[in-house]
Amino acid sequence: MAGQSYLTILSLAFGAGMLHALDADHIMTITGLSGMQNAFRRSVRYCAHWALGHGSVLLLLGAVVMFLGMMIPPELSQVAESLVGVVLIVIGAGIVIDIIRQRAHLHFHQHDDLSPHAHWHQHPGEHYSGEHHPQTSHEHHHRAVFIGMLHGAAGSAPLLALLPISQLHDPLRGLAYLLVFGLGTLVSMLFFGGVLGASMRWLQRYGQRTMQGIRLSIGIGAMVFGLIWIQASI
Repeated sequence: MAGQSYLTILSLAFGAGMLHALDADHIMTITGLSGMQNAFRRSVRYCAHWALGHGSVLLLLGAVVMFLGMMIPPELSQVAESLVGVVLIVIGAGIVIDIIRQRAHLHFHQHDDLSPHAHWHQHPGEHYSGEHHPQTSHEHHHRAVFIGMLHGAAGSAPLLALLPISQLHDPLRGLAYLLVFGLGTLVSMLFFGGVLGASMRWLQRYGQRTMQGIRLSIGIGAMVFGLIWIQASI
């Protein structure tokens, strides 16, 4: 019976991890961090790195609670929550700035007797292909790890993961709970990354103007969401 009860706890941990991964701030952060590119693998890698950072912090906090008997200060979560909002603003601003740097704009002109019409135009050498320089992509993957660590320390993650393990008197079982919780988060995030990458690839067929409009909306949305998040965490 005890073994069955523990398996039930682990099953709940996996489900809780999957649901937690889809929190609004997580989704907005990953969507903005990916830059709304049309690369399927890149979106999945961002999600995987985010989940790695998220899970590593939970394991660290869990080890502190289970092996050292220390309490996690509430101020840690509050500060992390505020920093999540700041990160969202920075990510959103980065997307908007990237669009401005590309200097993409509309040109209105007229051919013969036809009515004036517009063309979405970018200056030569600045065509947007949805691909980054490898070094930049590598840096973004590290950034995803650090942001995942920040999310792991913030708000509901310690509550969802650390509160149940306080009832498990075996530290190893407590860490196993956190590992399964992290696995659920990883699986859910990988699924979301695949959907995001596939969606961007599908939307690419509608042209540069549509993609830039979506990216701009995501950038502005991330900044607004970040401001609301900071206000709510104060």
